[in-house]
Amino acid sequence: MLEQIKSIQDLKNLSVKDLPQLCAEIREKLIADVSQSGGHLASNLGVVELTVALHYVFDECDKIVWDVGHQCYVHKILTLRGENFLSLRSKNGISGFPDTEESDSDAFNTGHAGTAISAALGLAKARDLRGENYNVIAVVGDGSMTCGMTYEALNNVKDTKLLIVLNDNNMSIGQNVGSATLNMSKLRVGKYDRNKERLKKFLLKVPLLGKPTYKFLRWCKRRAKLGYVRNSYFDNFDLKYVGIIDGNEVKDLVYYFTKIKNNVSKPTLMQVVTKKGKGYTPAEQDPESYHSVNKAGASADLLESSAVVGDALVRLLEEGKNVAAVCAAMAKATGLAAVQNVYPDCFFDVGIAEEHAVTFAAGLAKGGVHPFVAIYSSFLQRSYDQILHDVAIQNLPVTFLLDRAGFVGEDGKTHQGLFDLSYLSQIPNLTVYTPATYMQLSQMIEWSVGQDRPIAIRYSKHLLHDKRGFDGKWNRTTVAQPKVYLLAVGARLSRLACEVATKFDNAAAVEVTSVKPLDEDLLNEIVACNAAVITMEENVLAGGFGQSVTSYFVKKGFAARVVNLGVDDVYVKHATVEEQLQQFGFDVDSLTEQVKNLLQ
Repeated sequence: MLEQIKSIQDLKNLSVKDLPQLCAEIREKLIADVSQSGGHLASNLGVVELTVALHYVFDECDKIVWDVGHQCYVHKILTLRGENFLSLRSKNGISGFPDTEESDSDAFNTGHAGTAISAALGLAKARDLRGENYNVIAVVGDGSMTCGMTYEALNNVKDTKLLIVLNDNNMSIGQNVGSATLNMSKLRVGKYDRNKERLKKFLLKVPLLGKPTYKFLRWCKRRAKLGYVRNSYFDNFDLKYVGIIDGNEVKDLVYYFTKIKNNVSKPTLMQVVTKKGKGYTPAEQDPESYHSVNKAGASADLLESSAVVGDALVRLLEEGKNVAAVCAAMAKATGLAAVQNVYPDCFFDVGIAEEHAVTFAAGLAKGGVHPFVAIYSSFLQRSYDQILHDVAIQNLPVTFLLDRAGFVGEDGKTHQGLFDLSYLSQIPNLTVYTPATYMQLSQMIEWSVGQDRPIAIRYSKHLLHDKRGFDGKWNRTTVAQPKVYLLAVGARLSRLACEVATKFDNAAAVEVTSVKPLDEDLLNEIVACNAAVITMEENVLAGGFGQSVTSYFVKKGFAARVVNLGVDDVYVKHATVEEQLQQFGFDVDSLTEQVKNLLQ
C-alpha cells in the first residue's frame, strides 16, 4: 500500500479502514531503513499514526511545524521523499530534520526544542495579516513543555486560530523531569487506558449487542472529549483543550482532527498519548538507547568523552570535593548519569532549559558549590546571555563542559558545534580549554575545581587515547628549527597535524589545549623563529582561534605568514564527519599542500 502513495492526494484517496495497514507498512520501512542509514528511530516509531492522520485530514496548503523535528521522518516519507529515504542524513541526501530548502512541505526549519509554538504562531499571524486561509499546526513533544520558550509562546496565542498537538510520550531523549511533566502525567490516561481495553475486549465478546454497545460508548466518549473540557493546566492560556486521545489509534485521530479542522476557530490544544518506539520491541523497552541509532557498519569507539566526564566527577565527589553536576535533559548523553546513580543529591537535571541551567549554576556557585554544567556545544549557545550576564560578570567559578564540539556529522546544520570558540572567547573572565586526549579532559575537570573563575572545557565525542596530560601549555612535536607550525585545536585536528608534520623535516605539530588564554611562550617562539603558521579549528573563522593568533602577531608587530583553516561563514549540512573535514581542507592531501606552499 505504501508503494502506491505518490502524493498526499493518494493518501487522501484511501479509506480510513486502510490507514492501520498503511501505518504498519510505514513502521516496517522506518525500522528497515533507519537501521541502515542511522538516525532517530524511537521518536519516529511513536508518531506514525499521528503523522498519517495529520496528512490525511489537513490540506497540502496547511502548515505543520515540528518541535525539534527529529520525529519528522514519517512526514518526509509521505511528502515524496520515501523512495530516497536510505539517503537519510547522508551527504546530498535527505536531512534528518525539517528543511525548507529540501521541500516546500517543511514549513519551518527546526532542530532544537521549544521553538514550534512560537514559529507556528508567527505563521498564523502572518496568515491573518495577509488575509489568507490555511491551518497551522504545531506538533510539540511533552519534553518541550520544560522549555521556557514554550510558555512564552503560549502566553501570546490568545484569539489566534492555531492547533497545538501535544505529543505526550513521557520522554525527552531520556525521562522527563520537573514539576511541569509531573502535572502532565496527571493528565495522562493511566488506569483509564487499561480499563478501556478491558471493556472493549469484554463487549466485543458479547453476542449481538456487544459490538453496537461498544460503538455507542465510543461515540459518547468522542463527543465528550470534543466538548469544552476544562483543564486547569491550560486554562490560564485561554486554550480550548481536547484530550486525552490515543495517539497510536489512527482512526480516532482522524475523527478528532476532522472535527477540529471544521469547527475550531480559536487556539486549541489536543493532547495525544503515544508510545515512543512503538512496534519495535527493543525500542519500546529502551527508548532512550534507541532515540538515535548508528548507521549500519559504523565503527564504534569503546570510550567516549562522556564516560570520562562521569568518572571524573564521581571521583571528585568521592574525594569530598564540594561540587555539583547540572545538565539540561541529557544526563546519559553527557555522562552525568554516573553522578546521578552514585550521588543523586549532587545531580540536577533541569529539563530542556539551558538558560535556567546556567543561571541556576551561577546561584550554586554564589552559594559556595562548584557546579559543572554539561551541555552539548550547539545547545549551550541558547544560554549565551546567561553565561555572559549571570556567570561571567560576577566571575563565578562555574565549569562548562561542552560535549559534541566541532563537526557532528549527520545531524547537520542545526547541531554543528562550530560556534562555541567564537561566542565564548569574546566573554571577559571566561577561559576556554580544548583537550585533545582523554587524560587531558580528566585532568582539566579536576584542575578546574581549584579555580575561582568561569571555565569552559570544549571537546568532541571521541578524543585521543594518548597519555599526554595537561599542564597549561600547548604540546608540540620535537623539531630542531621549525619553518611551519601547525596549530591544531581538538583531537581530530591534532592527529591530522601530527600525521602531516611527519612528512617534513621542518614542520612542527602543536596540540592547542587552550584557546583562551593563548600560549604566549609558544607564540613568541614562532616569532623568534620567523616561522609560518597554519591554524586549524573546527569552528567558524570569524572570532575564532585563528583570528586570535593572527591578532596576537599583529600586536607584536610580527608580519607572519598565517593561514587560518576553519569554517568560513556558512552553515555546514549533514554528511559524515570525515566528509565535513575534507570539505574544509582538513585531510592529509590538502594540509600537505598548504605546508608545501608555505615552505616555498
